[in-house]
Amino acid sequence: MRNREQEIKWQRIIEICMEDVKNYFADIEQSIEFGTYIQPANYFVSYIFSTNARLKAAQQSGLTEKINLYHRAQLKKHNYPIQGIKDCTFASQEECDKEYNGNWYYYYK
Repeated sequence: MRNREQEIKWQRIIEICMEDVKNYFADIEQSIEFGTYIQPANYFVSYIFSTNARLKAAQQSGLTEKINLYHRAQLKKHNYPIQGIKDCTFASQEECDKEYNGNWYYYYK
């Protein structure tokens, strides 16, 4: 049985966390999430860098790991269900534009 009120609560937590992360780390251009709120373990969040070079630099400097840790901490702070707290992913807008004409759905499919 679906609990629409609970789904809305979980969706709001994810939205708040994504905004917190984007505001805390200026290098992030945008964030994207896919999944279903009815099952918290089936969602994921991806933080997007503008170019492949920026993404690579963030990975090499350890910035992506810092972002991931902060992302997970924000979900915990806002009481997101433990089974749904997992690592975020990273991508570049440049790669999505080049390979999938900017369509994030096909990028992650």
